[in-house]
Amino acid sequence: MKRVLLFGDTHIPSRRNSIPPSFFAHIEKSEYDFALVTGDLVREVDMRNALPALPHCYIVQGNMDYTSYNHHEILKIEDFDFLLLHGTQLRPRGSIQELYKIAQQVNSDVTIHGHTHQSDITLYKDKLFLNPGTLSGATGGWTGVQDASFMEIEVSKTQIHVTLHLTDWRISKQSHMHFRKENDMIIAEK
Repeated sequence: MKRVLLFGDTHIPSRRNSIPPSFFAHIEKSEYDFALVTGDLVREVDMRNALPALPHCYIVQGNMDYTSYNHHEILKIEDFDFLLLHGTQLRPRGSIQELYKIAQQVNSDVTIHGHTHQSDITLYKDKLFLNPGTLSGATGGWTGVQDASFMEIEVSKTQIHVTLHLTDWRISKQSHMHFRKENDMIIAEK
């Protein structure tokens, strides 16, 4: 089993200087195999200083990043094919239909994306789409300050357990969802 941290849209130091202390404490005491980062870190060195030590990170280029990363990454985790991208190219912003077309082209089972600053777990047709939101609670430019959020996934051979962590800057909340891969389709488990 692989345990993976998902986050992005920190916008440190341009829109926020830190992440919520409860998130820092949780990430610091957790162990991950690696992290998938949806971009818009702005300055990686500032983002890394705002976080506890992280495992190996796969980072994609966001529209606000000062450092060059790949625009997407394709990874195999257990029996699942993952696509990691920021989502700048989607019209309208965050369009699941557009993401689905891209996921079909690269044959991914799970797509991790950002850019909207709003966390989301969507099972659309036969594919799973995860948006960890904004780890720092940074404004999206066209919206006000968002609730800070990130995700953790545990991936076993044919199952994914998703935990979404949210804070409204007062109370930390969690939600859990389970999915499995069956005949090349992602199915929600009850």
